[in-house]
Amino acid sequence: MKQHTMTEQPNSSQTRDEDASREAAAWFARLLDERATESDHQSFRAWLLADSRNAEAYARMEKLWERAAFEQKPVQVSGSRRAFLKTAAGSFVVATVAGYGWLWTRRPDFSTGTGETHAIRLEDGSTIELSASSSVTVNFTSTARRIVLHTGEAYFTVAPDVRRPFVVWAGDLRATALGTAYSVSIFSERTSVAVTEHNVRVEAHGQMIDLSEGQSLDWADNRFGRVTSDETDSRLAWRERRLVFLSRSLGEIVEEINRWRDGHLIILDPILARRKVTAIIDVNDMADIDKTLEQGLPIALSSYTPYLTLVSAKKI
Repeated sequence: MKQHTMTEQPNSSQTRDEDASREAAAWFARLLDERATESDHQSFRAWLLADSRNAEAYARMEKLWERAAFEQKPVQVSGSRRAFLKTAAGSFVVATVAGYGWLWTRRPDFSTGTGETHAIRLEDGSTIELSASSSVTVNFTSTARRIVLHTGEAYFTVAPDVRRPFVVWAGDLRATALGTAYSVSIFSERTSVAVTEHNVRVEAHGQMIDLSEGQSLDWADNRFGRVTSDETDSRLAWRERRLVFLSRSLGEIVEEINRWRDGHLIILDPILARRKVTAIIDVNDMADIDKTLEQGLPIALSSYTPYLTLVSAKKI
C-alpha cells in the first residue's frame, strides 16, 4: 500500500470536535447493546445536553450508520420483509424503457452476503458473477433481457440474442451489451462500467457513450467522467479475490472493504474520506485487515463493538 503522512496540527476547536465524535461513537455503540440500562440512557441524555457539539456529533454518527447500513448491506433471499424494505432500491425500481413505465416491487432474485461471491447461469446461457454484498433482479421477456443491480457489483458474460437486448440498470445508469462481457458497480460516490469484451453502450440522463474492450467509465454528479483504458483489470480484481484501488478516495475504499469485512468501518471526517489513496488488499486475509490498513494507510482505527469501527487520521 502507498504510505502517506499527515502534517496538519489540529487546533483546540478541532480537538474538541474530535473528542465529541469519539464520545458519540462510544455512546452509539453502548446503546446498540441490548443490555443498555435505563441508567445508561439517563447518562446519555445528560451527555447530549452538556454541549451542543455532543448532540451534533451524535446526529452525524446516526446518519453515518444509517448510510452504511442502507448502502452496504445486501438483501438476502431468505431475509425478513423489514430488512428487504430497508435495502437500497429493494422496495421498488421505476425506470423508463422504450417509452413505457417499468415497475418492480419484488425482492432481488440473487444476492450475496459479506465476503461472499456467487456465479449464476441464466436461462439464455448468460452468466452473472456477483461480488460481495451485491444483489440483482432478473427480468427476461420475449423482447428484452433486463437486469437491475440493486447493490454492489456484478460481472456479466452475455449470450448473443439479437432479438432481445441485454440491459443492466444501476440507479440512473443503464448499460446495454453489444455482444460482450462487462461489469457494473454501484458506490455511494459513483456508478461504474468496465468492459472486457466487445462493446457496451452506457446511457444516463440523455447522455450516451459507447465503450470498447478494455475501457471503463464512471458516472458521478450527473455526468460521465473520462473514459480510461488502464483500469479495467484493477477494477475487476475482486474476481481473483483482490481489491485494487488506484488513486481512489479513502471513503470509497472503506465502502468496498465493508462489503468483505464483518461490521462497519465508518469515517467521521469528510476531508479524510476524500483523500486519494492507492491500495491492494487480499480479501482472503480479512481477519487481519484492520491491522493491514493501519500499517499501510495514514489512518487509525478505534473499535467500539464488533459492528462499529471508526476511521480517523493517524496522529503524527
